Amino acid sequence: MRILVTGSEGSLMQWVIPKLIESGHEVTGVDNFFRYGRSERERDYEFVEGDLTNESLVKEVLVDKDIVIQAAARIFGVKGFHKYPADILNRDVVLHQHIMWHAKEQQVQKVVYISSSMVYERCETVPSYEEEVDEQRVPYTDYGLSKLMGERLCRAFRQQYGLDYTIWRPFNIITPLEEAEEEQGIAHVFADFVQRLLVERKNPMPIFGDGEQVRCFTWIDDVASAIAAHLEDPRTSGEAFNLGNPRPVTMKDLAQKIFDLGRKRGLDLPGEKLKFDHIPIYADDVRTRIPATEKARSVLGWEPTVTLEEALEICLDRVVSRV
Repeated sequence: MRILVTGSEGSLMQWVIPKLIESGHEVTGVDNFFRYGRSERERDYEFVEGDLTNESLVKEVLVDKDIVIQAAARIFGVKGFHKYPADILNRDVVLHQHIMWHAKEQQVQKVVYISSSMVYERCETVPSYEEEVDEQRVPYTDYGLSKLMGERLCRAFRQQYGLDYTIWRPFNIITPLEEAEEEQGIAHVFADFVQRLLVERKNPMPIFGDGEQVRCFTWIDDVASAIAAHLEDPRTSGEAFNLGNPRPVTMKDLAQKIFDLGRKRGLDLPGEKLKFDHIPIYADDVRTRIPATEKARSVLGWEPTVTLEEALEICLDRVVSRV
């Protein structure tokens, strides 16, 4: 298969692409490097640098493609969602519209859309089941709304034009590839905590709100494996799937686990015990987000294979080697 991967230089697609190549697929990646700057490195796939809000570029890169993995988006942590709402909503929806339209025009077989657990922001039940997205109010944040609009575009193009799709909704991916930003909350919480605790060695550590918010963290390879393995699986046609580890953890507990592992690895971290400096949280911050994973398990046989603690150990190997 000839596969176009948008957002190819992001951490998730950097985990997916080697699996695609290993399976014999021909991969073309496209990215604009907006988060971390240009990366000059050798790639074993064709790469195009460019911005997919440019419709001419979208039309060009879709020529002779069989499948599109649509992962291009303005991705941030909680503060980034509130700092750049217009960029997120405008650019992400525009580029996705371009991709869907020209995928249809060039008779692409399927669009694989990388959505987000953020579509469940206003879901009132825990855990969150896939079908509940259609029953809840629209998400609070423009990022969540942009992902929901992306999903609806997939459904609309299938209904009207017959363009097939699969939607994946990852929950809080843990990856050793994401770098924290100087400003807390721009990157995802795991990268932020590692930076504050193990690199900057802050104690008390700044934390949004009371730190009792609940999330479920999923090892990146579990998510990437599902995306790559079920690329052509007819059971995923026109369906959405949660990809998450349903074991919950509070933000305070996550920070404590990272702190304890840092100490275990011999890092000289200040203070006898971890303390917190509580900073104001956003009024629309979701208190609890837990995935229902029965659908992925029953339909695809997919389950997370790596625990939170195991994922932390893997990531800290990389961190400890550079601090």
